[in-house]
Amino acid sequence: MDNWKNNTIWIDEIPNDLYRDINLKEQLLADNVTNDLEYLTLWHYKQNKLGSFNEIPNTLRYLELNWANIRDFMGIEKLTKLKRLELHYCTKLEKDDGLATAAGNLEYLHINQSKKFIPTNELYSLKHLRVLCLNACGSLESLSFLNKFPNLIDFRFVNTNVLDGDLSPIVEHPTIRSAGFLNKKHYNIPAEKMATLLEEKNGGEEYKTIIKKKGRRKFYTERYNYKD
Repeated sequence: MDNWKNNTIWIDEIPNDLYRDINLKEQLLADNVTNDLEYLTLWHYKQNKLGSFNEIPNTLRYLELNWANIRDFMGIEKLTKLKRLELHYCTKLEKDDGLATAAGNLEYLHINQSKKFIPTNELYSLKHLRVLCLNACGSLESLSFLNKFPNLIDFRFVNTNVLDGDLSPIVEHPTIRSAGFLNKKHYNIPAEKMATLLEEKNGGEEYKTIIKKKGRRKFYTERYNYKD
């Protein structure tokens, strides 16, 4: 299933045998996963002596970690089918070590509320990224690194400071069409103007499709148009 491409994933539309939501303070990971899982949400995952990602099925296409204690991404090379990775409140995360091993498959990366995390060359190697969210992460010297991602469509850095204030790399990037950030006095392009500039980019060519929720048509999300 390719639900992972939707900006909002409706979990109730994923078959029960393909998805698990596990609170590791109450359940054991090994007792609740199978070798055919594609979607997995974990709460309070802890790195052990063998490293990270060891007990996580290598069949996953989507992995969400909430309040995990990981400090880097070492071990993620086992997840060869992973397309989308979301980290929320992983406050000990500092380095992108190991992330380059996912460069062949990862397309969506969300890192939210990891104040110590600052991207380096390992993250920059993710050439297939379509969506990159670095919300409430460590300050970025500049956005010059965006040219490392030739296929990026959506870049978000809400509550992450860009020290030099120059947001023009977003506009100059050939494929970015959506951006999310909070206005700051030293930023040279306000959010409202940025939205207009990005909508007009590439002749205003349509870059997203509306996806309506099954049985509840007034609820909808979006997915970006691109070829795998």
